[in-house]
Amino acid sequence: MKKKISFYAYHFCLCLSFLVLPYLLSSQSSIIRIPDILHNGHDRTYFSVYVGLLVFFYVNYYYFIPKLYFSNKKTLYFSLLFVFLIVLLLTSHFFDKPDIDLFNIEKMARPKPMHPPGSKPDFGPGPMNKPNEHFNTILVYLTGTLTSLFLAINRRLQHVERDKMQAEISLLKAQINPHFLFNTLNSIYALAIRKDNRTADAIVQLSELMRYIIRDAHDDTIALDKELNYIHNYIELQRSRLGNTVVIEYEVTEGHFEKKITPLILISFIENAFKHGVNPNENSEIRIQILINDTALQLLVFNKKVSSVQTEKGMGLQNTMERLERLYPDKYNLEITETKESYTTVLTLEL
Repeated sequence: MKKKISFYAYHFCLCLSFLVLPYLLSSQSSIIRIPDILHNGHDRTYFSVYVGLLVFFYVNYYYFIPKLYFSNKKTLYFSLLFVFLIVLLLTSHFFDKPDIDLFNIEKMARPKPMHPPGSKPDFGPGPMNKPNEHFNTILVYLTGTLTSLFLAINRRLQHVERDKMQAEISLLKAQINPHFLFNTLNSIYALAIRKDNRTADAIVQLSELMRYIIRDAHDDTIALDKELNYIHNYIELQRSRLGNTVVIEYEVTEGHFEKKITPLILISFIENAFKHGVNPNENSEIRIQILINDTALQLLVFNKKVSSVQTEKGMGLQNTMERLERLYPDKYNLEITETKESYTTVLTLEL
């Protein structure tokens, strides 16, 4: 609501400034002259022409350009531009009559007195210079037309770019979601093979994971507590599957959960640690820490290197990096440190 009020207030101020402009430029004193629209031909001309230009600007921007120019009806569009220019010039010619007083019909009908022979007629201030007046009208008209066309084309390009980015992000999500579900089903399958009592709890946690992916993960942003709950369920599923074969430490700072975050932007780094840092025959260790403050979130994922696991990056991790670049340009910092013994990822994200 506040954004809409601000939008209308901004346009109102622009329109008012545009209407005041001719009187400001024609004022001989430091104070703007109050226009006399009813009795002064010059003021009527300025006012009618500039109001017409304002009306045309918005009609052109919101209707003519989208309905005609962008619909390949350019001949009709430019014909309308020419017709409106002619109407504007005729309006300017009609209203620029200094002797016309809209509230004094008798004065309008009274003929002008004849000047004595030999005397020079006094024309007074007279009407504006017509060539100069028409030149200014055409110049302002062309400026407004080109400005509205430029703004409309720029807005259209922004929409196209946004739609393209949304399509790319949707594709990345579509690639990530089956990847998560496949790994989670494998975890539950391992529990079922061992007839572990935690299988039922794991199925409930899987249902919550699926509900999150199907219902919430398609939004542009999601409440941070929902994303953290998703991560919690994922880690608990891994605890159930791996048992005592790996030491898992998970810590989240309290508070600031009302923040918003892009769905599924953190999980790939955590999943990557489980994918490449777990081996039942070795001492496996995974540490996950999420720190949240007023402006940013920091994710730290550490895992000891183990043998007999894949070393290449998974599709989920690569897609997440691409999503970070598209959704958080200049608002994230990703540091990956690899040694002979460990692999550490630190992601700092502005919320």
